[in-house]
Amino acid sequence: MNRKEKERVVSELHEKLQELRAVIVTDYRGLNVEEITRLRRQLGEASVEYRVVKNTLMRLASKETSLEGLSDLFVGPTAMAFSNNDPLAPARVLLEFSKDIPMLEIKGGLVEGRVVGPHEIAAMARLPGREVLLGNLLRLLKGGHFHLVNVLSAHIRRLVQVLEVIRITRQGEEEAKAEVEVKEEAGEEAQAEAEVEVKEEVEKEAREGAKEEAGEEAQTEAEVKVKEEAEEEAKKEPQKEKA
Repeated sequence: MNRKEKERVVSELHEKLQELRAVIVTDYRGLNVEEITRLRRQLGEASVEYRVVKNTLMRLASKETSLEGLSDLFVGPTAMAFSNNDPLAPARVLLEFSKDIPMLEIKGGLVEGRVVGPHEIAAMARLPGREVLLGNLLRLLKGGHFHLVNVLSAHIRRLVQVLEVIRITRQGEEEAKAEVEVKEEAGEEAQAEAEVEVKEEVEKEAREGAKEEAGEEAQTEAEVKVKEEAEEEAKKEPQKEKA
């Protein structure tokens, strides 16, 4: 590999490392060509690229990337599994393959920008797949949706009950208020009628009193007249006797 080819490989690897979600470093020492081919095929089925790289080129390509912290792993026969889709896919395939081919060594890697060791990779490999996780999430969201609907329905039912109580209470208050207003109006009408009756009674008494006073005055005038006439007659009697 000449200088230009090395520069091209380093540039290509550097750009790839910028976009990848998971990179796992392996030591393939002890694996034959057939086993490496089978591993590459299994990884390819999971949309994972498996690539044998020179350690010197890998160190150059990893500079100024998150993978630079794994430069100590770039020793011995090195092959790397790259994934820009499911970050757990490389770990699952490599761990499953290493059960049948123990010579495959998982040295470490980078998952979602975080440096991980062999034990963490093994733990991540045991996690459910992306489809399973999405299914579980959908079930949780679905269950949460129904739970949310039930909670909201309960609150809505309670709100309707409260509003109904308020409506009945307000209706009772309005009816009581209307009844009071009717009673007040009836009381005012009764009071007005009573005042009219009193006024009429007073006027009637006044008229009767005026009549009585007029009768008394007439009687007094008649009595005075009779008295004057009697006095006049009394004065005439002596004169008649002298005559």
